[in-house]
Amino acid sequence: MDETESRVEVIVTTDTSVAPHKAGESKLYVMFDAAKPEAGKLYFTEAEWDAFVLGVKDGEFDLDEGGNLPPLPESQHQN
Repeated sequence: MDETESRVEVIVTTDTSVAPHKAGESKLYVMFDAAKPEAGKLYFTEAEWDAFVLGVKDGEFDLDEGGNLPPLPESQHQN
């Protein structure tokens, strides 16, 4: 496998002890690069996962022709 390759996987777990900062959740969505598991994991609550999926469907993370994320709308700029 090429060093630049990655394979993003998501699992759903009810073992929330793996992410104490998300304690009290009934389940977590765990995203990681299966080609590089040492790179770490991202833990999402169900509400966070739902918001992420909606953003993907809405094109929020689509790259432009140059491979960059498009600029944020003025209403989302942080000062």
